Amino acid sequence: MQRLCLVLTIGGALWLSVSPAFALEFSAEQTTRKGAQSMSGKIYFQSDRWRVEMASPDGPKVAIHRLDKAVTWLLLPNQTYVEMPLRIDQLPQVAPKIPGEVERTRVGADLVGGRKTEKYRVTLDLNGRKQVLYQWVAPDVQFSMKLASLDGSWESAFDRVAFDHQPPHLFEVPAGYTKVPMQR
Repeated sequence: MQRLCLVLTIGGALWLSVSPAFALEFSAEQTTRKGAQSMSGKIYFQSDRWRVEMASPDGPKVAIHRLDKAVTWLLLPNQTYVEMPLRIDQLPQVAPKIPGEVERTRVGADLVGGRKTEKYRVTLDLNGRKQVLYQWVAPDVQFSMKLASLDGSWESAFDRVAFDHQPPHLFEVPAGYTKVPMQR
């Protein structure tokens, strides 16, 4: 019962975050930055699952997130994987409207990932806590190309977005991988 509630809660959050684009399937280059630390990789997305691949000094790191199973599988370079509960903060924000949004003001236009975008200052109410951020939306495809904090301390952006069917095998643990316990 508790797992069902978790799936329904996460499902509702995902539906709110991608509902206008719920049937979207895409792949893209994704860059995230927090402070001076920056990471780039590839994201593959379907409405209830997504895969993120990042390079690291230890080899490629892959995370497969499955809303339908409420799990995340971390694939490790040694052909093992760890299974953990899906966290709500892992949901990609791709829809133009952000959950918890209470105010939106257009502040300009910009080019992001090769697409013309409209830049907005967005105010969110997250359980009584106010947060303000910037969002760049490509109006031709109604897709959030970039998010950034108001103070510039973090950002996440998409580049080379390709709207196309994603192969189902991308969202499964590959054959030959062994499940290992999560280390604390």
